[in-house]
Formats: sequence, C-alpha cells, structure tokens
Amino acid sequence: MSRFDSAVYIAGVARSGTSWIGQIFNSCPSVRFRFQPLFAYEFKNQVNEDSSPADFQNLLDGIYESTGDFLLQKDKVEAGVYPQFTKENETTLVFKENRYQSFIEPMMRKLPEVALLGVLRHPCAVLNSWKNNAKEFPAECDIRKEWRFGNCKNTGNEDYFGYYKWKEVAHLYLDLKDKYPDRTYVLRYEDLVQDPLGVAGDLFNFFNIPLTDQTREFLEASTSASQASYYSVYKTSDVTEKWKTDLDPSIAEEILADLSGTRLERFAQ
Repeated sequence: MSRFDSAVYIAGVARSGTSWIGQIFNSCPSVRFRFQPLFAYEFKNQVNEDSSPADFQNLLDGIYESTGDFLLQKDKVEAGVYPQFTKENETTLVFKENRYQSFIEPMMRKLPEVALLGVLRHPCAVLNSWKNNAKEFPAECDIRKEWRFGNCKNTGNEDYFGYYKWKEVAHLYLDLKDKYPDRTYVLRYEDLVQDPLGVAGDLFNFFNIPLTDQTREFLEASTSASQASYYSVYKTSDVTEKWKTDLDPSIAEEILADLSGTRLERFAQ
C-alpha cells in the first residue's frame, strides 16, 4: 500500500519554469517533491507507454521512497540554488519532468490518483531561454536553424526541444484537460509570474494541497531577487519579457503567425 494519497506530475518542455514551480510545490510541508525521476539512472527504462498499472504504481512508490542525490537535487540545495524546506506528513507525491512526456496519458489512464500540471510558457521565451543556456544549447549551433525541430538536442522520442515539440505537448496537455478535467490543470507560466500568490493558491486548491506560510515566504523570496544560475528558482518578473529584445524577430514572427487563430494562441500573448 502506498504511503502517499495522490501524485502530481508537473510537465513542461525544458526552460518552461518547471524548476521554480516544482520548488513552489516543494515548499508545502505535506508534499514530497522529486526532480526528473524518469531521467535518473535509478528509474530510467523502468516503464514505457505500454506499462501496466502495477508497473506505474511500482515506479511511483519507488520515486516516493527514493533519497537519491539527483532526485533531491542535493548539490543545488547545498549550493543555495534551491531552498531547504521543513517537511512533515508528506502525503502528496509531486515530481517534475521535461522528458518522457508520452508517458503522461497512459499513466493517468491507468492510475486514477495521478494528476497533471501542464506548464506552457510563451514559445518565444522558451526558445530564447534555451539558446542562452550554454549547458543545453550547443555552442556550435545556430538558433535560426534549430528553433523548429531542435535536432541539435533531440536524441530520441524522450526529448522535447524546439517549437514543434512545444506545440506537441501543448496539444497533449489541452487534450488531457478535456479528457480528465478534474485531474488536469494547464498553466500559462506568465500568469504565475504576474500573480504568484494568487495563481499558486489556485493550483494548490485544485490539487488539494494546503497553502502554508512556508510557501508564501518562498514566493516572496523567489520573486523579489534574481540569481545568475541557469537553474535558479529566484527570478524577477522581467523574465517574461527578455525574448522580445533578444530573440531573432523573424523567428518570433513565424511563431506568432503560425499560432494565430488556433487554440494555442493564448499561450503566445
């Protein structure tokens, strides 16, 4: 029998703000948060799209019990990039992934206790943040050649770099919202940046997670200062605007024209 009552899968392509959002959830004392478990050696290849309900349940149980350095991001906590939170009675498992998004639908279909938070950041902001991250965008590559397909980074079906992959997961999240409206929350990242406490309150209420002073304090701290680290969860609200002066205008024009008049247009405003 599981030691947790429910699980929340935080999903978004890389550079969508999922690290910050993960720490917002981690700030709740009753949440046990784990970082990209499907990418960790401990759980890699343990499940696939055809796994049984028992296989998915064993995966989640293992994630909950794991104290691996990678899942806890101990190096970032020790370096002060991620905060250290007080924990008690951790009844909700929350984990975040940027890869392996094809696992989400079968996991939700086979395990009714699993809910999804699908994070959609403006695609131009995602691409701009990606190209500026020396750890993720190869130095010899040109964003003008890579922005559509992300071939310089995508090595298999588990990777989701480039604009067309952003579109793929955006449609996935909205389809899952239609299919599982009570278990799926699709978040426009910019809304959270503009109203951290209000939107976080809505998120916690949707997933039946208590909003405590520890979360309120983290939201205040994480939005009033900025760190230079690529993986910092301390950023000010201007993070939503940088792409407008930094990304090649021709790329932005193509994306905005492609999304105009579609159900994804609202995520590019």
